[in-house]
Amino acid sequence: MDKGILARSVAAPDMKVAADLFVSSLNDPILTPFFISIDHSPSEQIDGSEWHTSALIISQNMEHQLIADELGKRVNSKGGVLIQWKKAKSLYKKKFHEEFFHVLKGYPVLAIVVSARENTIISHEQGFANELGISDFYRKVEKNGKVKVELGPFVWDGEEKQETHVVSDRHAPMAFFTASHLLRVHSFIKSAICSRLNVVDFQFCMSVGSDKPPADFSGPYAKMMWLLLGGGNAAGKFTWGGATCTEDFEIDILADNLAGLFREINESPEKYEYQGRDLVPPITGVFLWEKLE
Repeated sequence: MDKGILARSVAAPDMKVAADLFVSSLNDPILTPFFISIDHSPSEQIDGSEWHTSALIISQNMEHQLIADELGKRVNSKGGVLIQWKKAKSLYKKKFHEEFFHVLKGYPVLAIVVSARENTIISHEQGFANELGISDFYRKVEKNGKVKVELGPFVWDGEEKQETHVVSDRHAPMAFFTASHLLRVHSFIKSAICSRLNVVDFQFCMSVGSDKPPADFSGPYAKMMWLLLGGGNAAGKFTWGGATCTEDFEIDILADNLAGLFREINESPEKYEYQGRDLVPPITGVFLWEKLE
C-alpha cells in the first residue's frame, strides 16, 4: 500500500476521502452486505436539545465487534466490557476517549459521527424527504389535536390493501435525517467500490443494526424507518433492524459510547481536549466527524 496511506491520520477531511480510504483497506469490497451499527445521543426524537449526535460504525465482516471487545478490555479494568455511556464514570469516559482511535486504527472499519443542531434538522425536513424520494408521499396531519406526520399510501409485500402510517412530529424529522444520512453514506461507499474495481454499477446492500428505537421494534418509529429505507431512493439499499433482547450487544454499546462521547465533546470541547498518546502508523481504520449547523 502507498506510504502516504500508511502514514495518514485516522481522521478524514470529508465523506469522499473517508469512503475511499475505507474501501482501500478491504480485501474484497464487492462482497456484501456491509454492516452498520448506529446510535444517537440523546435519542431519536426532537426533545429540545440544542444538538443531536449520531454514530455510525461500518465494517464489511463485523470487524467493529473486535473493536468493541478490545476497547472493553482497555477501558473497563473490572468488567472487561463496554458499558452504556449514561452509566459510565468520568475515568471510563476519559479512557474511552484516549483509546478509541488507537483501537480503530488497527481494523478496516469506518466510524462516522454526525452532529446536527435540532433546529437545523427540523428546518431541513423537506430537504431530507426530497433526498429520500418521498416528497409526494408524506404530509402533516392533525390527530386528536396534535400535529402528526403521515406517510403513504403504501402496500406491504403480499398485500393489496393500501395503508398510511402516522408518527409523532417529534420522531419524523429524526427518522428523515437518519435515513437520508444513511443514503448518503451508501452512495459514497458504493462510488468508492465502483472506482476501485472499475465497474459502473452493482447491487450494494448495507445491513443497519439499530439500538432499540422508541417503543422498541414494534413501535411507529421502527415502522417509519422500515418504510423510509425500503422505498423511494433508498429501496434495495438497506435492511434495518436490531436485537430485541434485554441485554445490549457490545457493538450497540460501542455506537452508544461514540455518540455520547462526541455529543459531550461538541458541547464542552475544552473539557474533552484529547490528551492521549500519538497514533503510530500503520493506520487502517478511518474516522469522520461532520457537523450540520
